Amino acid sequence: MNAVESPEGQELQKIGSGAWDNPAYSGPPSPHGTLRICTISSAVPPPPQPQKPEDGPQEKAYRTLISSCCFQICRGIRGLWGTTLTENTAENRELYVKTTLRELLVYIMFLVDICLLTYGMTSSSAYYYTKVMSELFLHTPSDTGVSFQAISSMADFWDFAQGPLLDSLYWTKWYNNQSLGHGSHSFIYYENLLLGVPRLRQLRVRNDSCVVHEDFREDILSCYDVYSPDKEERLPFGPLNGTAWTYHSQDELGGSSHWGRLTSYSGGGYYLDLPGSRQACAEALQDLQEGLWLDRGTRVVFIDFSVYNANINLFCVLRLVVEFPATGGAIPSWQIRTVKLIRYVSTWDFFIIGCEVIFCIFIFYYVVEEILELHIHRLRYLSSIWNILDLVVILLSIVAVGFHIFRTLEVNRLMGKLLQQPNMYADFEFLAFWQTQYNNMNAVNLFFAWIKNMFLAIINDTYSEVKEELAGQKDELQLSDLLKQGYNKTLLRLRLRKERVSDVQKVLQGGEQEIQFEDFTNTLRELGHAEHEITELTAAFTRFDQDGNHILDKKEQEQMQQDLEDKRVALNAEIENLGRSIASSPPGESGPEATRAGGWVSGEEFYRLTRRVLQLETVLEGVMCQVDAVGSKLKMLERRGQLASSPGTGDQDIWEQQQPTPAVTPDPWGVQGGQESGVGGGLKHQTAGSSLIASPETSSGHVLHF
Repeated sequence: MNAVESPEGQELQKIGSGAWDNPAYSGPPSPHGTLRICTISSAVPPPPQPQKPEDGPQEKAYRTLISSCCFQICRGIRGLWGTTLTENTAENRELYVKTTLRELLVYIMFLVDICLLTYGMTSSSAYYYTKVMSELFLHTPSDTGVSFQAISSMADFWDFAQGPLLDSLYWTKWYNNQSLGHGSHSFIYYENLLLGVPRLRQLRVRNDSCVVHEDFREDILSCYDVYSPDKEERLPFGPLNGTAWTYHSQDELGGSSHWGRLTSYSGGGYYLDLPGSRQACAEALQDLQEGLWLDRGTRVVFIDFSVYNANINLFCVLRLVVEFPATGGAIPSWQIRTVKLIRYVSTWDFFIIGCEVIFCIFIFYYVVEEILELHIHRLRYLSSIWNILDLVVILLSIVAVGFHIFRTLEVNRLMGKLLQQPNMYADFEFLAFWQTQYNNMNAVNLFFAWIKNMFLAIINDTYSEVKEELAGQKDELQLSDLLKQGYNKTLLRLRLRKERVSDVQKVLQGGEQEIQFEDFTNTLRELGHAEHEITELTAAFTRFDQDGNHILDKKEQEQMQQDLEDKRVALNAEIENLGRSIASSPPGESGPEATRAGGWVSGEEFYRLTRRVLQLETVLEGVMCQVDAVGSKLKMLERRGQLASSPGTGDQDIWEQQQPTPAVTPDPWGVQGGQESGVGGGLKHQTAGSSLIASPETSSGHVLHF
C-alpha cells in the first residue's frame, strides 16, 4: 500500500498543501513492526488578535489631566490630614513648621466651637429659677409652722402635703383673688406652667421582712426591716381600689431608681396622680390620710412634678423625697434640676445649630486623623498621654452627639404625648437626669480639650522667658571670643619664636670664628631672655655642636645659620597665613569647604573641643589641688618624724632621686616642619614648647634637665 492509499496519505491528499508530514515518522516501517506516526497540522495561521487602537493626542492629554487631578486630590487630602505623626518632618524643617501651624489653627477653631456649644446653651437665669423654686417648695411653712425641710414625722408630712404643697402647686388667682384667665392650667408665680399633674409614690417593705426575738413575739406582732428590693412589698393593701393601693413595677411606670439619704430605691411602688384642681387634690390627699396610706411599712415617699418657663425656655424638674427609716421619724431630701430641653427657639439657638454641624465635621475630621495615626504607629501610638487624651475627647464627643439626638427625639415625643393628654403625669425625670449628665460630660470634655493650648501655653511662656533672659546676658563661651583668643595667643607665640630666632642669629653674626658655649648663653642673657628660654635655645647649640667640644666652629655656625633662616622664613609664612585665614574666615562662618581646605577643623568642632578642654582643665585643677593637699600632709608627717624609710629601700629611693633624668632636647623654635595644628575655621595652633624631641647629644653635661 503506497503512501497515497494509506490513511495518512489520504489525509494529506485531503488537506493538500495545508499540511506537513513529519519525516521522522513517515519513512519505511521499523524492523520491529512499530507503527509510523504522522503528525499533521493545519497551515492556516491563527486568527489575528484584535489590537487596541493607539490613543490619540487628545485621549492622552485627557488621561494625563485625569491623573493629575486625582494626584492633586490625593495630595490635598493627605495635606488636609497630615500631622507631625503622619508626615516625616524630622528632616524637613519647613514641613514641620507648616504642619504644626495648621494643626494649631484647626485645634483652635475646634476649641472655639466646643466652647460655643458648652457655654452657649447655659443661662444665668437657671440659678435664679432654681432658687425661686427651692424657696417656694422647701421653705414655705404650713399653718402649724412646718416646712418641707422641717418634716420629722408622718404627721408633719400630711401637714405639708395638704398645706404648702397644694398652695405652691396650684395658682389660679391673682393676689387680689381675680382669676388668672388661663383655664384649668396652673401657672406657678404666674410665669411657670405646671406640666401635667404631680405624682405621689411610695415604697413599702413586707411585714415578714425581719424576725422578732422570741421573748418579744407576744408584745410585738409585726416587724418591718430596712428597705431593700428583695424585701419590697408588692401585694395590694388598704381599701384595695385605685393605683394608690396597688403595686406597680418600675417597667410599668417607666421610672428609674433613686439614691436617697439612706439607700437606693426602685422606680416602682404605689402611686397616685393628683387631680388638676386644688380642691380635688385636697380631697384625694384627705382620703389617703384617712385610709392610713402611710404606716409602719412605708419606707419612702416621692413627690414628682415638672414646670416650664417659656420666658427663659427652661424646664425645672422637682423631686421631693421623704424617707421613713426603720428607726422611726422622717428624713427629707430634694432634687431640683433646671435644664434646657427645647434647644432651638431663638436666633442664638439657630446659630448654635451651625456650631453643632461644624462640631460634627470636626469630630469626623479627627476620627479620620486618629485612624491614620493608629494605622501608622500601631500600639506605639498609645504610649503618649496626649494621644490617649485625644481619643478620650473624641469618644466623649461622639457620645455627646448621640445623646443630643436621642434627647431631641425624646423631648418631642413626651411633649406630643403631654399635649394629647394634659391631665397625665409628665415624667421628665429621666431626661433631666441625663441632660445633667450630658452637661457634666461636656464640661469634662471641654476641660480635657483645654488641657492640651494650656500646657502648650505654659511651655511657650516659659520658652519666651528663658529666651529673653538669654538674650539679655552675654554668652559665657562664645565662638568668636575663642577664635579671637586663640588667634592672639598663637600670634604672640609665633612672634616670640621669631624673636628668639633673630636673637640667636644676632649671636651668630658677631663675626667670630668660634663661639664658646658660655659666651652664647651670656649673650642671650644680655638680650633679655629668661633662664628657661636660654635652656631651650642652648639645646640647639648642643645639636649643632657635632664634635661635642662646646665650641661652634665656622662650619657649624653656617649650618646653624641656615637652619635658623629656614625657621624664620617658616614663621613669617605662618604669621601671614594666620592673618589671611582670620580675615577670610570670620568666626562662626566656617563650613565644610573650609574644613576640607588645608585639613582645618570646622567652627562647631573647635567649639566642642574647646569646651572639652575647659572641662578637662577644671577636672585637672581639682586633681592638682588634691595632690598639693596630699603633698602638704606628707611634708607635715616628715617634719614630725612619722614618715620613716623602710630598711633596704630608703637608700635606693634616694639614689634614684639623685640620678640625672634622661635628657630630652626641646625644639628651641617650637615649630616642626613649619606646620601647626589647626584653629577653628582656618586657625592652626600648637602650644609652644609642647613638643619634645630626643637628641643624640643628650649625654652632654651642658644640657639642662627639665
